[in-house]
Amino acid sequence: MKNDTQYKGKITEQKCMLKCIENGYFVSKPLFDDARYDFILDTGKDLLRIQVKTSSWNEDHTAFHFNGYSQHCTSNGNKRMKYTNKEVDYFMTEKDGKFYLYPADENGFISRCLRVVAVQNQKQINFAEDYEFERICRNF
Repeated sequence: MKNDTQYKGKITEQKCMLKCIENGYFVSKPLFDDARYDFILDTGKDLLRIQVKTSSWNEDHTAFHFNGYSQHCTSNGNKRMKYTNKEVDYFMTEKDGKFYLYPADENGFISRCLRVVAVQNQKQINFAEDYEFERICRNF
């Protein structure tokens, strides 16, 4: 494989698109790779821009995280560009056969952590179950 990260990303993207199709949604891909989103999810009412991100478990498998930015090599080094809700409506990721949709926000973010197990004394917790694909799709 030329770029293992890129290969994993393409697999995650295909899984996410298939999940949408299996749930009765139409999916459209941009013709070129210069769009800030990976595909359009047609809910029948809205067209949603979906950015797919591969997620990783933390050490004890109590949470997983995904990045909210793209990274490009420039002559001055690597450049990170956060995704905002002006470019993307939702991030979509898959972890162990479950799919998640996380809304983009106005300012973007570097990384998001979704918890599957609560941790004591943690102020703000984003529980993974709150972002499960089926739960979020009920609002479409």
